[in-house]
Amino acid sequence: MSRRNRVGLLVVACACAAGLALPSSGLGAVAPTCTSSQLTMRIVSFEGASGYRFWQLAFRNFGATCSLQGFSRVLLLGQNGHRIPVGFRRETGFPQDTVILEPAKSAFVAFTYLAGDFCTTSDFDVFRVKVFLPGTAGGFLLNPMPRNNGNPIFLCARSERVYPVTSEPGP
Repeated sequence: MSRRNRVGLLVVACACAAGLALPSSGLGAVAPTCTSSQLTMRIVSFEGASGYRFWQLAFRNFGATCSLQGFSRVLLLGQNGHRIPVGFRRETGFPQDTVILEPAKSAFVAFTYLAGDFCTTSDFDVFRVKVFLPGTAGGFLLNPMPRNNGNPIFLCARSERVYPVTSEPGP
């Protein structure tokens, strides 16, 4: 092998090694998962139509850039704070994109259910809702009663659905 070829191979090898040693903040890198301690929650909307109720929540980042992906876990709580044993189904017809949250940016979570007057199954009075974002341990407590004319949510069992986290409001 000639000296020229050896030098050429050495240059290529060094360039490859340098490329592998670059920090992971470049293209394709994903920010760490958000923690509940770096986010705040607010209600964006509460709507009702044809018996269904639709809640849209915003989670604003006040910490370092982070990411969320997938479905939140939504727990329903009775008057005494005990968990109501129903499960929110994941609405899978929507993409589960990774949402990158830079400081002061928000991600959105939506959930829906059928209101009690339309129940054909058992129903529950819900006094609080606890929302756990994907990959987080701490939850956010929602008091739905002020938005529901001061009343608890009257919810039909097995009608609950949750949508994936999005970067814009709406499912």
